[in-house]
Amino acid sequence: MNTSKKSRKIKIALLIAAGVVTVLAIVYLAIGFYFRGHFWFRTTINGVDCSGMTVEEVEQIITAEIDEYQLEISERGGETETIEGPEIGLKPVFDGSLQESLEARSGFAWIVSLFRNTSIELETMVAYDEESFRETLAGLACFQPVNVVNPQDAYLSEYRPDTGYEIVPEVEGTLLNETLVEKLVGEAVTNLQQSVSLEDGGCYEEPKVRQEDSGLVALKDEMNTYVSAEITYQFGDSTEVVDDTLIQQWLSVSQDQQVVIDEEQAAEYIDGLAEKYDTYGKTRKFATSYGATVTLSRNEYGWRLDREEETAKLLADIREGNTVTREPAYAKTARSHGSEDYGGTYVEINLTAQHLYFYKNGSLVVETDFVSGDISEGNGTRIGAFSLYYKERDAVLKGRTYRTPVDFWMPFDGGIGLHDATWRDDFGGNNYKNDGSHGCINLPYSAAKKIFENIQAGDAVFVYELAGTESEKAKAQDAAAQVTDAIKAIGTVTLDSKSAIEAARAAYDGLSDMGKGYVKNYDTLVAAEAAYANLVAQEAAAQAKSQAQPVIDAINAIGEVTLEKKAAIEAARKQYNGLSEAAKGYVTNLNVLTAAEARLQELSAAQ
Repeated sequence: MNTSKKSRKIKIALLIAAGVVTVLAIVYLAIGFYFRGHFWFRTTINGVDCSGMTVEEVEQIITAEIDEYQLEISERGGETETIEGPEIGLKPVFDGSLQESLEARSGFAWIVSLFRNTSIELETMVAYDEESFRETLAGLACFQPVNVVNPQDAYLSEYRPDTGYEIVPEVEGTLLNETLVEKLVGEAVTNLQQSVSLEDGGCYEEPKVRQEDSGLVALKDEMNTYVSAEITYQFGDSTEVVDDTLIQQWLSVSQDQQVVIDEEQAAEYIDGLAEKYDTYGKTRKFATSYGATVTLSRNEYGWRLDREEETAKLLADIREGNTVTREPAYAKTARSHGSEDYGGTYVEINLTAQHLYFYKNGSLVVETDFVSGDISEGNGTRIGAFSLYYKERDAVLKGRTYRTPVDFWMPFDGGIGLHDATWRDDFGGNNYKNDGSHGCINLPYSAAKKIFENIQAGDAVFVYELAGTESEKAKAQDAAAQVTDAIKAIGTVTLDSKSAIEAARAAYDGLSDMGKGYVKNYDTLVAAEAAYANLVAQEAAAQAKSQAQPVIDAINAIGEVTLEKKAAIEAARKQYNGLSEAAKGYVTNLNVLTAAEARLQELSAAQ
């Protein structure tokens, strides 16, 4: 019983299922036949919903849409404009492609349209007049120059002390790409779209650089790093600062968006520091130990910036954004800053006085005479401010005509230096004028040793001349030289040498005892005086003999004495008495006159 009922129920269920299947099959086939002349569910043609429509119905819809067609164009900034079909000569184009699209899809495959959309794009469904289309587009407000804003790239602002460099955002602008607009709007019209967005369609010309551009951000960060640098230069008690005020003036951006520091301006800044603070190479005033100040145009001592190295260091500090306080790089250095940059340790060489002072830390260590370059040979020591190169023991000084070993060698001007000169026994005075060195400063051994033990490379050496500081020794030597020349000028002694001899004697007698000691030809003067005296004596004797001869002749002429010879005898006596004493001495026959006078007296008495 139960089995029979169960079997009956199964049969009934099968009959029902068969009926349902049959009905569904009939429905499916009926719908399939339907879709042989109609488009599937969920079908769009060029954007128009054509689900379940026949070709004729689609054509009617499209025609109706074309007759009333308007396209709303959305523009940037919220503005909209409208294009109407008649403006552009819009018309339908039915060339059988709709029928072909319908026939290309089996009506019995309609079931798939329940699960997916079918989009059909036909190129020839609508058409418009190309010229009218372009004219209509060209007349849109968005294309008018007054409404067009060109896009602008994001860029770096000018430098501001409070904010540094900032990125100025890009300007999107409203400049349209006509080609893209024509394509986008043309496609919208062809598809009978109701609206189109120029923004969404990518029709606007875009800025090439936006504010989030990594290169621009890096550029901003780099430039802000540069202007954050602060380099404080120390020049003794003075300072000079390179900070953002200067640095931002030196910065620019190249065409390839690289930060450029104007190295020429940086170098000019360093040149300015050198001009302001360098002491090397500039005319120098030097206060001497004599109280006078001399001017030294040759100056090879002092501070001199290494302009090339310091420019490179400055640029490096800027690129690193460093904050530093330091001294600049120097090619030449001195002991201190300020007007007396040589500090308290220096050698002072007075060529006029041939006298040297060596100070160490402000205290006088050595004071001595010296002998400088021989000016008569063109080897005079150069005037100027110098820096000691180095010091060397047991050196050998070499030249074309000499090879001289010294114990203490201290060069300061090329091959010129201070050194001991044990071959000399006299220093100072005017020895340099005719018996000087090849340019070096010849020193007594003890003085050279003392200086050597206390001086260091880099210490200043000042060489100058100062009129009025000639030493007493030099004055005595000068005066003695004049006397020496005066004695030499006497030459061969004659009776005409009197004035020369007397002048030389007067000049010699006018010398100081020191000066007389430098007259090496004094014996020549004494000999000249003696020779002259002898010549004078000889001349006097000759004159005396000449004067005596007439008297001798007169006496000899008396002959035999008679009273008649009285006048002759008295005349001879008178001549004799008129002679000088010297001439009388040369009257060798005075006894004849005396005897004649005695005989004449006897004859006179006998009368």
